Amino acid sequence: MQQYTGFFVTLALIFIIVLFNKYLFWWVKGIIVAYYLVVAYIFITVKNRIDKEFEDVRPVPEAYWDENSGWVDTIMSYLFLPLVGLLIFIYINWFRKVKTNWARVLILVSILPVAILVIFFSFMFSFSYGYRQ
Repeated sequence: MQQYTGFFVTLALIFIIVLFNKYLFWWVKGIIVAYYLVVAYIFITVKNRIDKEFEDVRPVPEAYWDENSGWVDTIMSYLFLPLVGLLIFIYINWFRKVKTNWARVLILVSILPVAILVIFFSFMFSFSYGYRQ
């Protein structure tokens, strides 16, 4: 389980975004959290199976790299594409709620660091789990 620490940190950040969001109903938050928990369970189960299948094979064959990288890319899409959609939803609602133009400018400026963080976390996820530990 120690190899999944970064994954759990990423999930925790996503859960914080979802649970502390005032624009979502409680039942939508529950569905989103359940979705991410199912994705996490499936990811860990299949990743462990792939690692165990090629555990004692030296040198590591191309089949492992192909299967593992493909799996991590698939899960990366299941993790980060819904997150991007959720962030867009939050930003649209946030932008529409504010009254002053200065607040709207600040909201628009904050999109850049958030986009950089999402790209950074998706890259780190792909890099960390797409290669054998």
